[in-house]
Order: sequence, then C-alpha cells, then structure tokens
Amino acid sequence: MLPPTTSNTQVDFRTTVSEGLEDAVSGELMTKAVTLVPCGHTFDKDTVVQCLARDKLCPLDRKPIERYVRNYTVRQLAEAAKSHPLEEVKQKPSEEAQEYFLRGKELCEKNENEAAIEALLHALKLSPFYEKAQAYLEFCLKCSSKPSSQPLSLSKKGKEKISSSSAKEDYIELLFNLLEEPSIQEHPSLKHLLESQLQVLVSQESEELTVKEQESYKWTKNLLGESKKVRQFAVQKLQQIQQSPSFLSVPPLASAPAKQIQGSILEEMAILYEGILHFHFPEERENLAEKASILDSIYEIDSSLANEAKVPLIFKNLFKKAQSLSPLEFEDNNQQKEPFNLATYASYLRNINRLLLWQKLPGGEDCLNQAKMKALPLKQKGELLKEWIKEHGKNILALNLYNLGLTFLAPEIGQLSNLKVLDLRRNQLTVLPATIGQLTRLQLLDLGGNQLASLPDTIERLSHLKELRVERNQLTVLPNTIERLSKLVWLYLGQNQLTAFPASIGQLTQLQKLDLEDNLLKTLPATIGQLTQLQLLDLGGNQLKALPDTIGQLSKLSILNLWANQLVALPDTVGQLSKLSMLNLAENQLTALPDTIGQLSELSTLNLAQNQLTALPDTLGQLSKLSLLHLGENQLTALPATIGQLAQLRLLILWENKLKALPVEIKQLQGCKIRLSGNPLQIGAKASIAPS
Repeated sequence: MLPPTTSNTQVDFRTTVSEGLEDAVSGELMTKAVTLVPCGHTFDKDTVVQCLARDKLCPLDRKPIERYVRNYTVRQLAEAAKSHPLEEVKQKPSEEAQEYFLRGKELCEKNENEAAIEALLHALKLSPFYEKAQAYLEFCLKCSSKPSSQPLSLSKKGKEKISSSSAKEDYIELLFNLLEEPSIQEHPSLKHLLESQLQVLVSQESEELTVKEQESYKWTKNLLGESKKVRQFAVQKLQQIQQSPSFLSVPPLASAPAKQIQGSILEEMAILYEGILHFHFPEERENLAEKASILDSIYEIDSSLANEAKVPLIFKNLFKKAQSLSPLEFEDNNQQKEPFNLATYASYLRNINRLLLWQKLPGGEDCLNQAKMKALPLKQKGELLKEWIKEHGKNILALNLYNLGLTFLAPEIGQLSNLKVLDLRRNQLTVLPATIGQLTRLQLLDLGGNQLASLPDTIERLSHLKELRVERNQLTVLPNTIERLSKLVWLYLGQNQLTAFPASIGQLTQLQKLDLEDNLLKTLPATIGQLTQLQLLDLGGNQLKALPDTIGQLSKLSILNLWANQLVALPDTVGQLSKLSMLNLAENQLTALPDTIGQLSELSTLNLAQNQLTALPDTLGQLSKLSLLHLGENQLTALPATIGQLAQLRLLILWENKLKALPVEIKQLQGCKIRLSGNPLQIGAKASIAPS
C-alpha cells in the first residue's frame, strides 16, 4: 500500500518513535544522547556536561559518573521525532523533477526500492518541497531499511546548524553537511562544485552573502533543514546500499595502515589531501601541488610519502591538538569515531585555533579554566569565542600571538575593533580571514615567519596601518588594493616569492622603508619614483637586470641595497640620490659605472664586489665622505689617479682583480687599510703604499 498523504505518514511515525526519548532533567528530546557508565542511565549530553561540572553524579540514582558513551540509537530516533513536518508545496515542482518522481513512483510500485530511492532523491534535489516525492521516498525507505545503531554522518546536524549566529556561517556549515551526502559523493561534478564553493566561502567567512549565495543558501537550507527526516532516512539507506565506505566515512586508520586500504579508498584519500591543500591555499589554482611541502612542514610529515598516506598523519596531529585543549571530551577516545573528511578537518582546525587565540586574550585563559568551560566539547567551546569577544574584547589594544602554533586565524579576530598592534610572527598561517579588514584602527601588523601565499583584498581597509611586516612567507603576488594603505610608513616583504610589484605602490607616498630582499623580482615599476619619502630600499637577492630611470627621484633615499641581482648597468639618474649614504651593488654583472656616481656626495659605503668591472670613472674621487670601498673579485687592471682624493677612506678592498700596478696617488690615503691579495702586482708595487 502506497502512502495516502505526507502528513499522515509523518504523524504516525513521530508518535511511534517519540515515546521515552525525552531527557529526564531538561524534558528535551535527546538528540545528543549519551549513556552513563556504570549506572546505564541515558541523558542528553548537555545535561551530563552540567552534571560533570557540578558534582559528577547521576541525576537519577546519584551514583558517580565514571564516563559516558554516545547512544546512537536514541540519537537517531530523537532526531527523527524532533524533525518538523514536511511543509506544503510552495511552488510547482520543475518538469525535470516531475520526470524523476514519475520514474521513482513506477519503480516503487514494482518494489524496486533502491532504484526508486535514487530517482526520488534526484527529484528532491531539483524541488526540495516536492511533497509527493517526499512521501514516496519516505515510504520506500521505511520498506527497505532496518533500524541501525551506527552513527549517521548527518543525524545530529540539522537544526543546530540552522541556528548558527550568522547566515554566512550557516551556509558554510550546511554546505559541509551536504558535501557528506553519499549521493553527492557519487556525482564528481556536484562534489567538485561544492568543494570549490566551500574553499572560497571559508576564506571569506565573515563577509555578507551575495544575492547568488543567498539563493543557494535557501535551497541548501530547505534540503538539509526542513526536509531533515527525509535526508536522514536517505543517508541511512544509501549507507546500507554502499558496499564499501567512501572516504567521507572512513574511520581513522590507526588500526588499518594505508597499504591495506582498498585502491578506491586510497584514491579518495589522495583527493581529500588535495581538498585540505585547497582549504589552506584557496587562491592557488595551477601550482597547488607546489604548496604540498608547506602543508607537510606544518604537520611535520615526510614529504616523500604518498598523499593518501599523509591524511591519517594529518588527522592524528589534529586530534592530538584537540585532546590537549579539550581532554575531557576525548577521555573515551571519541576521535576514533570521527570520519576523515573535509568537514571534520575544517571543524577541528577552526576550533583548535579559536581556543589558542582565546587563551592569549586578556582574561581568556581564566575563562577557559573554569570547570563549566572545561567540561564543554571542543566545538562548543570554540563557538563561544564570538560572544565572549563581543563582551570582553573592546578594550584590547595590543595582542601578542607570537609563536603560538596557529595554523588558522579565527575570523573572530575582526571583532577586536580597537586593536592597534597585532603580532602574529612565527606561526603557520597559510591564509588570513577577510575579517582582518575590520581592524580599522590597527597601526602595526606583523605577519613575519608564516606560510602566507597571499593577502586578502580586505587589507585595504586598514586605513591607519603604519607598519606592515610580511617577511619570510610564501607571497607570490600583492593585492592591488595595497595602494589604499595611505598611512603606511614601513613595508617589509623580504624573503617571499614575489615575481612582480604592482604599479600602485607609487600611491604609498608616506613610505619610508621598503624591504623586498630575497624575492623573484625581475623588474620594478616606474612608479617607484613616486615614493619621495623613502629612506631605505632593499632589493637584494632578486633578479633585476635594470633599474628604472625614476629611481633618481627618491631624493630622501639613504640606503639602497641591490646585492645579488643581475644588473649590467646603472641609470645615470642614480647620481641624483643626493642623500644616499650606503650603496650595495655586490654580486651583479656590472661592467662599468656611470660618471654620475661622483655626485653621491653623502656616500660613505660603496660595495661593488663580485662584478665584471674593468675600469672605474675618474669621478669616483669626488666621493669625499666615502669610508669603505669594496672592489674585490672584479676585472680591474688599473685604478684612477683620483682615488687618492678619498681622504675619509678607511678600508679599500681590491683583492682578486688583475692589478699589476697602483697609481702613485694611492699614497695619499693616510690611515686607510688596503687589501690587495690575489692580484698580479709587480715587485715593489705593494712597497710603494704608505703604511696604514
């Protein structure tokens, strides 16, 4: 007999299963049921947590609580009883949905339930409130499935996800849930679509939903929320149908080494590893595999291992950190029941790092050390951070998170609206949340020694930022919006992977220090000449072959470091740097110097070691304040007589050249130490030098 109406089916079902599922203390349905050991009484977990925090006694018989275990059977039944009646059809189902429904109805009447379920699921994906499809699907599932004591991957996530504090967070959590559906996993295109969308949304977690996302959110919410009962039965049945578990329900592999896993599971593990990479490097598209070494270093994994073998090690590391932050939750080894999937990874990662951040906030550690907080699960504690910061974070002006072991920066950081100094040095951050842009009063942001591959565009909102340090990271590009940081004075970008510098850099007219040492720059934009307040420019260790003529416009430049580039010549405009005191041109390919070099009247240090110089201009003698001149390892065969005019020179290095003789004027360099080893000097040439 086929179901007459949807509502009657639901009422009968709910009446049957709801008896005996209410918590004896709170009166609520036990959707998070746990059974106490040793007394054997069952309560909702929230009640047990309160008991553990209070007196560790069972509310019914007052016997001591040694531990508790999850009761999945009661949880399933309570969830089903709690689900809302399926709503009436709000819109006419699509033609395609009707086609799938008719196919499912026909299969159902033939008792081909498994095929019918698949067709009806397709219909509900297209039209979530298709009442007839819902009724037939429930009927098929009830006819073909048996009650299970095993956990349903989504059985406890319906309403509590929908009640999350923001639409964006709701949407992300719901998409994570949808990604776990076996029916989604069977369709690579749908799976890839969801994973791609999640990667973008997670990196922009705090931003408002776009119109398109709002439409998608409504569809997802309807499918996973209002039609929860149908979803739960469907998941259960699909899990029964599937002979081998997908990677989204693979238990931790402590007892099953990777070598023993079936080939299909190994493949899914490798895909999961790529998903974790995407999570950490959402902006990367083509060179994602190159970032694997960074992820491996974060988790201290041998990079020579196959990707599928790395996943268990990543989760082992993650569970270990979680246990250290929430030991009560893991006393019964609950982590052994967690599936290896992107949703589990993201949840643990976010909440671990939320607690690490919370501990460092003023008063945060005291809060977390309270008995009632210690008793809470990791996820529940992590989700309380937002409200705690809202109440206690207004007066925080400086925050030191140096070397804290952060692998993810909680979006709640953006709530510290009065923060002026944020030190995140020497962590393992690979991406910053978009909420960093909410710290509009920030003056110093130190991100040195992390693994950042990019900066969010929202960094442009840091309108009061004076010092930005991002050295020793993995940056390959800078956002063009960096030009909006109009008050920036110091910008440190050394030891990254930058291949180009945006022309918009010229808009940072207050900049005084710019460090670009050890990158992959091949050219500089002409707009660099607009940085008229610049005093230090470090471009050492790049791949520059030439400098723009506009370099001469840096009228306040005092230090210019260009060591280890590929320069073959200098522009004549270099002579306009009238305030320059130090010029480092070592390890380039210079064959000559412009005559304008003599105009650098404030120059005290000039390093020209390891070039291809064969001669020096006479104007070199005009550098009246020069105290150190390094000309070692060139091709010099002679020195200009004007070198004797360098009255302030205290060290002259000439080793490893081709000098056969020295000008007699060199005797005028009183008090100057001269290094001449490695030259084919004629006999008596050294003796002609005045004692130093």
